[in-house]
Amino acid sequence: MHFDVPETDLIRWRRHLHEHPELAYREEATSAYVEQELRAIGVDGIERPAKTSLVAWVKGTKPTDKPTKTVALRCDLDALPVEEASDLPFKSKNPGVSHVCGHDAHMAMMLATAKVLAQHRDAFSGTVKFFFQHAEEQIPGGAAEMVAAGVMEGVDAVVGLHVWNAKTGTILVATDRQASTASDSAVIRIEGCGAHGSAPHTGIDPILVGAEIVQALHTIVSRNINPEHFAVVSPTIFRAGTVVNVIPQTAEIGLNTRTKDPEDRKLIKERIFTICESVAKAHGAKVEVEWEQGYAAIEQSDDMINRALRVCRETLGEENVGTWHGMSASEDFSAFSAEAPGVYLILGCGSAEEGCPYSNHHPSFRVREEALPVGVRVEVAMALDYLNG
Repeated sequence: MHFDVPETDLIRWRRHLHEHPELAYREEATSAYVEQELRAIGVDGIERPAKTSLVAWVKGTKPTDKPTKTVALRCDLDALPVEEASDLPFKSKNPGVSHVCGHDAHMAMMLATAKVLAQHRDAFSGTVKFFFQHAEEQIPGGAAEMVAAGVMEGVDAVVGLHVWNAKTGTILVATDRQASTASDSAVIRIEGCGAHGSAPHTGIDPILVGAEIVQALHTIVSRNINPEHFAVVSPTIFRAGTVVNVIPQTAEIGLNTRTKDPEDRKLIKERIFTICESVAKAHGAKVEVEWEQGYAAIEQSDDMINRALRVCRETLGEENVGTWHGMSASEDFSAFSAEAPGVYLILGCGSAEEGCPYSNHHPSFRVREEALPVGVRVEVAMALDYLNG
């Protein structure tokens, strides 16, 4: 199907949203703006499964004698608590908050995709749903809340698309079944016995206990996980002490884990608890591990992976479509893809060679707007291909 991308609207939407970022669970003005624009586009319906999320849909009118299907496209609404380092004329107007992950681009592309499909209802049968999801950046995440509210009922397939620090206008398709990692974290609190720095024998040093725990944590991946599997255990915080001549009473360690294999995820958690308890016991200290389970890995279906490769190559040309093993970051799109066959695509929005050296979440992350019409073409093509079979 030939169509024109509404580029003027696309850029207008993106710049407005970039100027007015809001944090997770607080996207009131963002979702109100999106709803206003969806109504102007003329979608067939809009619902709010949560306070700041939206589901809109467009029904095709193309005659068919086959059962119709429903495909969902997803974008995210929230921004990050990061001060934007930018000289853009439309930089964030909200101090300490910015769209340096690219969710402003995601929303704008989704609005443009909705407008194209609303104007070409006669080109497809079935239904396209548009998920404007709140709170992707903050666990427990908005996707699980939307799923619990029933948004995936009747959905046959789901597609996600995310901008990335890569060559403008290219698409990356993860050929692994997992397009991302599972992310979990822990806070380890160690209680020793404080003492004067000159008399360590009278106390129990929580810094020593913590240091041994950190060392042991680094053996989990190297000695317990299959080398062919992706896994990371990263201690990222170590707090203890206030003055140089006092052995403190307590220490605290923060850590983050990333895995793809569910069994690895389970094993790493078990090893962390065992290591902490064993090392603390050996020194006569006490330990508490506070575990926070994060997002699961995005599971893709083979059919949707192959469909994405074919559709993207047909739409953009083979030279503009690449493959990879998936990202080491985590994403709660996994809640949607756990309910229906899914695929998660990456859209290059600017590489270092193109003057965009900073990756997502950096204060100077940039989106080259030339990439956005490409994302719209891919979203439209994926929806039409799935519904028209």
